[in-house]
Amino acid sequence: MKVLGIIYLCIASVVCQTTVERLVADGRFTTLVSYVTKAGLVGTLNNGTFTIFAPTDAAFNKLDAATKTALENDNSLLKDALLYHVISGNVPSSAASNELKITMANGKDARINIYSHSGNNVVTIQGNVISQFDLNASNGIIHVIDSVMLAPTGDIVDYVSGNSELSTLLSLVVQANLTTALKGDALTLFAPSNAAFAKLSQAQVNDITGNAAKLAAVLTYHVVGSTQYSAGLYQKEHLSPLNSNDDLVIHFTHHHTDVKVENALVTSPDIGVANGVVHIVDHVLIPHADPIVG
Repeated sequence: MKVLGIIYLCIASVVCQTTVERLVADGRFTTLVSYVTKAGLVGTLNNGTFTIFAPTDAAFNKLDAATKTALENDNSLLKDALLYHVISGNVPSSAASNELKITMANGKDARINIYSHSGNNVVTIQGNVISQFDLNASNGIIHVIDSVMLAPTGDIVDYVSGNSELSTLLSLVVQANLTTALKGDALTLFAPSNAAFAKLSQAQVNDITGNAAKLAAVLTYHVVGSTQYSAGLYQKEHLSPLNSNDDLVIHFTHHHTDVKVENALVTSPDIGVANGVVHIVDHVLIPHADPIVG
């Protein structure tokens, strides 16, 4: 009778399935399972204890065609990308904490953020919402995520340096001696594009760049001392920038399809970097408490 009870428990609870078997049985992860098979990872994931952050089929459908093609044509790249969704050992939701960085199976870090407040209540990993937690299997745990994670290749300064559309911002950051500050951990940069700076008059540019204190005040007004992915933002949220004289206020427009920080539209959101996140904006942000630019 004891043996029959154990068999019944396995059938009823699906806990006797491995993580891969559970993914197969679920039905929402056909793309993930096919990629795991293609990359030769089925045996690995079935013969150890792992936590998997599992993107659904809908998550893979969000990937652009070029990224999909690259993954499907390069098995080494595919394997590395899949292992960025895996942690060795059991990591339940109860182990999560805000700004926790965890080392994934490919050796790169991913950041957990917990946004729990009146305007929102979500948990993300690298900005991707964890929509379901703690699906137990015989050799680990599965957490469901709504997007495919791509590992960051550098920090904020590396990203700004490598983006030609942010060359004006980079030159001003260097001029203001803020590169070290932007290499700190858990930061959000609202990065004005070159086009955003071009909207300022020459007199405004001269006023900002001609005074070291003003330049630093404007630039640090674009940096928040916590990781703020768009999934955690809410209407009329006040964020505290490194320039602590004033807050940044978040606005959602067009039925929540667009995000603005003050008067600046976020044109490229959620660019994950090793020390936080970058959002590209279309206006230069000016502190209200010290209106440097008219």
